Amino acid sequence: MKLPVDGQRVHKVLLDFDLTIEFDSGATVAFSEVVVDDLVVDEDNQFEGLRAFAMLLGLVCDDADFDESGVLRLTFDGRTRVVAHPRPEVESWEFCAADGSTVLCGAEGTVESWPAPPHRSDEVSTREGLPSIGATVVRISTGDDASVEFSDGTCLNFDLPLDAGYLVLRESVTASSDAGGDWVVELSSGHVIFYRPRTT
Repeated sequence: MKLPVDGQRVHKVLLDFDLTIEFDSGATVAFSEVVVDDLVVDEDNQFEGLRAFAMLLGLVCDDADFDESGVLRLTFDGRTRVVAHPRPEVESWEFCAADGSTVLCGAEGTVESWPAPPHRSDEVSTREGLPSIGATVVRISTGDDASVEFSDGTCLNFDLPLDAGYLVLRESVTASSDAGGDWVVELSSGHVIFYRPRTT
């Protein structure tokens, strides 16, 4: 069975609690465990997985299909690059089309699908802003519209060096200030982000 992403370009890669590929159409595929090329990625090495997924940025998906057992395969540049197998106790992967229709591989490979909701409300988007003290970094993304997103709904719109991801994701803001138009955000890991706002 096919997922409707053939011919679509990978435009963003996100990491929150899952690794997610986002296509130009807005469709996403999120993974709790996945093989990228020959690298097995799960909860224990998500940052390494983020770097591996970043190699897919700009590539066009040739094929995306799953079988009755729940195994999902995505092909880029004529070869299978991403494979997700069912997990025994948790969801393995979830596809969400731009219209909100969903296909999910649950525990033990049970594949379920839901149509688009009749009146889809778009997700509440983040806004560029200086995060509040105590806010937590909930998502980092790379690619088009890269950002670091915080639990208070603010974001910093820049492409975080992927090697710094483990110092940023799930860390809390301990200090934030406006230093003459540039923002300084200190995190509980000790990592400091210096940022020049794009908006006024």
